[in-house]
Amino acid sequence: MGEPVLIQTRVTDDGVPTPHDPMRFLRMAGGAAAAFATPEMVRQRMMMIPPPRPTVTKNNGLFLSWNVYRATDTEAPVQEIVKFDPPQTKPWEDTRPSANSPWSFLWVPPKLPEDGVIDTEVTFDEPGTYLLWGRADDGGLYRDTYITVNVNP
Repeated sequence: MGEPVLIQTRVTDDGVPTPHDPMRFLRMAGGAAAAFATPEMVRQRMMMIPPPRPTVTKNNGLFLSWNVYRATDTEAPVQEIVKFDPPQTKPWEDTRPSANSPWSFLWVPPKLPEDGVIDTEVTFDEPGTYLLWGRADDGGLYRDTYITVNVNP
């Protein structure tokens, strides 16, 4: 309890569908100078314009997300008891521009390590039994896995 647990997960991508390229829009609209823009500059500029599409569409790109699927009953919300590092991509539809979700039109797929092994630290602040849900998703296919963690005081 209170100590981080390391989860190491290997994920690979077959390249189908083609990953989302957030710089493509700026390069097309911004000319030669846009080719030198950083992803953060693109993100800041795009935060000020309306979404380019009227309906919700998921951006493609491989990501891994760990979440709490079930937990022992506690008084505090589970988001305050279980903390993931780094912050996890949302595997559900959240269309807000600042959301870390593939359904946000500004979402950028995270960079993956060359060996495909993603390290995630999970810290539990209360004892109990937790069922963690992991999802690897590339925008076309996904794979789920579950891990049970028993936390003792």
